[in-house]
Amino acid sequence: MQRTSFLVAMVLLLGCCLGLALLMSPKVSASAVFVRGNSIDGSIAIDRGIAIDGGIGNTSFCDVSRFKKCHTALSLDVAGHTKVDTELPSDNATGASDASLQDPGCLQVGYADDKNVRILTDLHNIYTSPIEINKPDLCLLLVGGGSLLLVDQDVYNRINAGPKTPEARHVSAIVTELGNSLSALAICGLISTKDPETAYLGANAIAYSGIACLTLKTAFGRARPWTGEGPYSFAGPRISDNYNSMPSGHSATAFALATVLAKQYPEYKYVFYACASVIAVSRIYVHYHWPSDVLVGAALGVWSANQVMGSSRILEIRW
Repeated sequence: MQRTSFLVAMVLLLGCCLGLALLMSPKVSASAVFVRGNSIDGSIAIDRGIAIDGGIGNTSFCDVSRFKKCHTALSLDVAGHTKVDTELPSDNATGASDASLQDPGCLQVGYADDKNVRILTDLHNIYTSPIEINKPDLCLLLVGGGSLLLVDQDVYNRINAGPKTPEARHVSAIVTELGNSLSALAICGLISTKDPETAYLGANAIAYSGIACLTLKTAFGRARPWTGEGPYSFAGPRISDNYNSMPSGHSATAFALATVLAKQYPEYKYVFYACASVIAVSRIYVHYHWPSDVLVGAALGVWSANQVMGSSRILEIRW
């Protein structure tokens, strides 16, 4: 009976975390710098748009599905962007004759040359951009988190019911540490060898969620399960590990990285979110958090990743 209760509680909480992540995460879209092919005075005008279902969010020059990436170097002169050089990839012989690329009224995808300057500017944009909160998502979180808060003790007891084998303790200790910020950043380091843009976004999402988590942890001052004060003990602002339960930082980190990976590689998004959910639930299993802590942490991670990716322009920079 205890075994069944544990499995039911685990499945319900996993489904809750996964469902919330999928609901909060917006549709995947690609951002790019687009350069107009025509100019009167020899300069090049630049538009930044979002590709949505084959179109451009803020321009209507041509169908984005006809675009082929061509390395157009752009200067970063504050007085204006000027055209330096344009060439097609040498391995695409047929691309030169493509009507979409020869159309002077069509847009072409361009890349900025000076990535060092652009990265510094991008970091400034990420951490100084206005905080955006989606009201329906916030309402969903308040309802879900508030409802779970009412049954925190019962769900926590069910997940931790029954004896724990040494093997289970060992595995849970390894899984839960994957949500550690250092472990997540190490994963970003591995990703950077093949995909530096995704690694950059992931690292910033982790940092952003960490800042948000530390702020809320200090503000709430919720007692950890091991203190024995129960799930309704909120001591208010204080700096103490015993009162750093809400939100779960490991859950936020795991979902921040998972959201970035899911948006960059949407075909594997369920795998990324499932792994993040397992890490989140493990925080309850090792007695560090209440169920509502990991739910709020998961939502915070998804929000942080969306905030970073919405403010960043790193995908416009050629590495």
